[in-house]
Amino acid sequence: MLNEIEIQQRLQKKLKLLLEPLEIVKITQEQEIQKKFRPDLIVKTKYKNKEKNLIIEIKSIGEPRHIEQAITQLKLYANNIDNSYPIVASSFLSEKSREICKQLNVGYIDLLGNIYLDLPHLHIDKESKETKPTEKKKQKQLFSPVATRIIRTLLIEPNNEWTIQSLSEKTQVSLGYTHRIIEKLTNGLFIDRNKNYKLILKDKSRLLDTWRESYSFENNSIKSFYTFEKDKDVLFKKIEETSNSIETHYALTLHSGASFVAPFVRYTDIHMYVESQMDQWVKKLDLRPVESGANIYLVSPFDEGVFQGLQTIDKKNVVSNIQLYLDLYNYPKRGREQADFLRERKIKF
Repeated sequence: MLNEIEIQQRLQKKLKLLLEPLEIVKITQEQEIQKKFRPDLIVKTKYKNKEKNLIIEIKSIGEPRHIEQAITQLKLYANNIDNSYPIVASSFLSEKSREICKQLNVGYIDLLGNIYLDLPHLHIDKESKETKPTEKKKQKQLFSPVATRIIRTLLIEPNNEWTIQSLSEKTQVSLGYTHRIIEKLTNGLFIDRNKNYKLILKDKSRLLDTWRESYSFENNSIKSFYTFEKDKDVLFKKIEETSNSIETHYALTLHSGASFVAPFVRYTDIHMYVESQMDQWVKKLDLRPVESGANIYLVSPFDEGVFQGLQTIDKKNVVSNIQLYLDLYNYPKRGREQADFLRERKIKF
């Protein structure tokens, strides 16, 4: 990660190109406005004989929490410099950070080429083609299998108060790793601390939206089978008996799971996560492996966190509503319709 000095050096080399069609008249570094307050750069610009002083505050981390801090500083600088316009700069600014800047009437610029200026005489709003790959890379880091055990817990119990210790114990994730994930979530303004200094979920809807964009049901190992049992009630009873006899968890998902939680789409296929002993499941349910025409799918999860928040409905085990939503959202067979209905009726954020 680049430090603020390195970002400043690279930014100054790119400013002429990034700010085009603005003409750069003069660049001043670290000019003292008041005691202890020094903006990183003051860039005097001109456009069609109209001048503007761009006050730039540089942050090494372009996540929302750090950008909010920079904006607070910038507002102070701008109040003390005539004809000025505040701008946040970083190596990369997240989508949420860019949104915050726009909402608070502050410009932004990053080394990838994302730039926003809303001047009286000129409006610039550019998004770099590199932004989406960078966002996806950051999301992949945040939504790794172990990290999502923490995130899933927060979303399953969205109104709870937590400490890092209690989250670590609840999810069986190490204290150090939990602390790192909480720091990332805090920087992203997904969570906050209340007056008792307990962790609370601040933006649950955006957290779920962000997770679903990086989630894929296809990351699981999915095996296709055919069952001759046509009566679903009989089949579900066999599934429950098998689970008890081999002492291992299962959980229904996709449309078969949703049918017990918030039925909306008629289904024929059964999808179920199985914790272990795949061979025993196949044998006891008398399943036939097939290349096409399958009507039951056994899914080995890429992370056992899918069993968090397991719910039992009419003696059937179903994944949590959060997991159900994630699995359904990008499922091609009317999955998004069912996911939206589930979110509206049960998740409610």
